[in-house]
Amino acid sequence: MPPYFEASIKPRFSETDMRGHINNTVIPVWLADGRAALFREELGSRVPTMVVNLNVDFSRELHWGALVTARTAVEKIGNSSIRFVQELWQNEQRCVQARTTVVTLDMETRKPVRIPDRERSLLAPYLITDEG
Repeated sequence: MPPYFEASIKPRFSETDMRGHINNTVIPVWLADGRAALFREELGSRVPTMVVNLNVDFSRELHWGALVTARTAVEKIGNSSIRFVQELWQNEQRCVQARTTVVTLDMETRKPVRIPDRERSLLAPYLITDEG
């Protein structure tokens, strides 16, 4: 099993739409919360990043009233980019699969920069390997 980091999300009623499920526009926010829980809160990284690619596949509806688990792992660490693999689970069922690529930034130039060695080391335990 891949080395996923898990974070809990409590859906808010305001995140539902007229169909009674969580609106699809909320999902990227929850995915960002999952990445932040790993990268910023768990690992303590303060390296600035920016999303450059986001792919989301919906397999089941998510609803208000039950916690959601955001599972986050690292698929690839490049020179300046990190590709995260994420899943959103509710009631023991996978509802969303996503891949998000972020780049590390120089805040003055707004250009991608090499991922610092410290962040590479911090992310290594969450890197999916061929065995994972």
